[in-house]
Amino acid sequence: MSTPTATTTTMQQVASDACDEAAIGDAASPAPFRPAPTTTGPGPSWDEHTLIAGTCPQVVDPAVGAGFALVSHVPTDQGPWVLQRIDIDRATTETGATFSVGSLTVAAGYLWISCGRSIAGDSTGPLLCQVDPSSLAVVRQIQLPRPSPPPQSSAPQRSVSNSYQLSVAQGPGATVWVGYDRTLVHIATGDGELLTSVPIASGTVASVSVDPALHSLYVALSYPTVAGQTVDAAVVEFDARTGQLLAATPETSEVTDSVAGGALTAVPGGVWMSFRTGMLGETLLLRQSDLAVVGPSVASLAGQPDGVFRWIMDASTIYGDGALFVVNENGVMACADPRLGVVRAQQHLAAAQGNSFELLAVDPTSGQVLATDGNGLQSITPPSSCRV
Repeated sequence: MSTPTATTTTMQQVASDACDEAAIGDAASPAPFRPAPTTTGPGPSWDEHTLIAGTCPQVVDPAVGAGFALVSHVPTDQGPWVLQRIDIDRATTETGATFSVGSLTVAAGYLWISCGRSIAGDSTGPLLCQVDPSSLAVVRQIQLPRPSPPPQSSAPQRSVSNSYQLSVAQGPGATVWVGYDRTLVHIATGDGELLTSVPIASGTVASVSVDPALHSLYVALSYPTVAGQTVDAAVVEFDARTGQLLAATPETSEVTDSVAGGALTAVPGGVWMSFRTGMLGETLLLRQSDLAVVGPSVASLAGQPDGVFRWIMDASTIYGDGALFVVNENGVMACADPRLGVVRAQQHLAAAQGNSFELLAVDPTSGQVLATDGNGLQSITPPSSCRV
């Protein structure tokens, strides 16, 4: 298969956050393929069916035809976490190494797992494991540098987790960018060499994403200082080759309404950011080069309770096949022009109503969107109007 086009980048949480304990316990023997009812509602049909019931991968790599999850068999859901590979066509599961931290992502042809619990204040930074998705072998452990110290400022410092949350995105050539705490690191996938380390002036990294052309690295920050004042969130753009700072959102940007740094999905010409403002949330488009909010239209941000870009509690976005795909807890799934935010088609998905429905990948061959609804791995075939 060809390389997947998914650009969701934040390391996903453990599979047990999406599946119940019974489903996780059955993950070694997943149920066979069974079709689910086609979604209903106005407009073109979005054909949805279950690929594998009872297992919920955190990430999917269409290039190898498999999903992956870190699974805890401990009732308290505290780890250790066992890496599992779920073959999509055969619905079989293989087991790999065990890790102390339950987060992973897929980028540049490898799985990337936070493989060492590193407490803030330690003399070294976190460990990152590079894993072969076909064999599940650990290719190497990469020692990341200790984060930059917090700036000396009278502004209050927000508390952060006692372990580093890593966010990984594919970079230009055979590289990845890794963001954590107040640091960005550019890594060569061939030998694990640390190419560049970029300090973050203030705030902590919440999410990273690189545009499909691999030119711009976007970083969402939690609680940075902008123009002398502490804000809840900001987005910063860097050159994905050199790490040079290109742009940052001002203190007046709409993204500062986020309760913390949001989730990013980079697209041609910009980046989409999804963030909570409380019980509600928004998905906004920031333009490449100056990070001005340019979409969606004011009219598109209306429409509760059936809105696409303004939603209740949670939303997930992914880019692929020339479209931005959005699903949210309003129960709405939609595809939109990634540069403008104009909705091309939308449908009500009963499984997404009031549920954390996660988009995982877009298969570049079939155009299918792969996702988990908390009950299994789902395949959603968008209508032809979604394609360019």
